[in-house]
Amino acid sequence: MCARYTLTAEEKELIKQQGYTLRGEYQPDPNIAITDVGFIVTSDEPDVVQRMHFGIVPPDATSKNVDFSSFNIRSEEVLDKPTFEPLLRQRKTCLVLADGFYETEKLGEDKRPWRFVIERKIFAFAGLWSEWIDEHGEAYRTYAIFTCKANQTVGEIHEKGRMPVILHKFEEKTWLNKKLSVDELLSLCVPYPDNKMNRYRVSKKALAVSTKAKRNKGLGLLEEVKDEPRQENLFGDEVSKVRPREEKTVAPKKKKPKTSRPLPPDNDLFGSQ
Repeated sequence: MCARYTLTAEEKELIKQQGYTLRGEYQPDPNIAITDVGFIVTSDEPDVVQRMHFGIVPPDATSKNVDFSSFNIRSEEVLDKPTFEPLLRQRKTCLVLADGFYETEKLGEDKRPWRFVIERKIFAFAGLWSEWIDEHGEAYRTYAIFTCKANQTVGEIHEKGRMPVILHKFEEKTWLNKKLSVDELLSLCVPYPDNKMNRYRVSKKALAVSTKAKRNKGLGLLEEVKDEPRQENLFGDEVSKVRPREEKTVAPKKKKPKTSRPLPPDNDLFGSQ
């Protein structure tokens, strides 16, 4: 599942990767939710970054009101879905540009949001896009994100064990290749490797969707909050157990200084360029 994600890079970072041309205004967004604007590269125009709304509106819809079940595409079921199957057959594939995404951990009544990033500063989810034309001939373009079974890094947090399909850099052009078969395209919908991902806790403020009445688009949403880590090593196989707090004694032992994982510059936890 991917209902909320981020794209906070500067404009020059966004377009320099493959010589993209940016169409329309760009503004970083730390909280992209359903119906919000995302930045998309399509198979029809593979050199252009354009603005679209999150959540597919089919071409034959009676209005542009989005169905809230149309923002994610289960890769295993896409050919059984009348909203998505024609778009895939028509090769309406797209890259959904991002630099992170959120998932919520549910512990009883408590909800804890986490942000997930990978070793590249900007990456792409695999997606499909659609164009709906209103009665005045105006086009309204929308997109949805493919999901697959989660890897360990995401699966430990997401209760349904799903994650967005993140494409490797060398797979991005492949995903936009209209000559590939449907089976070849779907073969790319696999979990991203754990050793190339990281995660950190963010404020519960990130749980709120931004609205006109109450904006929630501050870059402070990206900041890490202090929390006991679930894992000693996010790239290992073993999950550490939370140690119980020690009882106070008359002569307490000196505690070793705690180390923390601060948020590095530009939100790049891997130090990549």
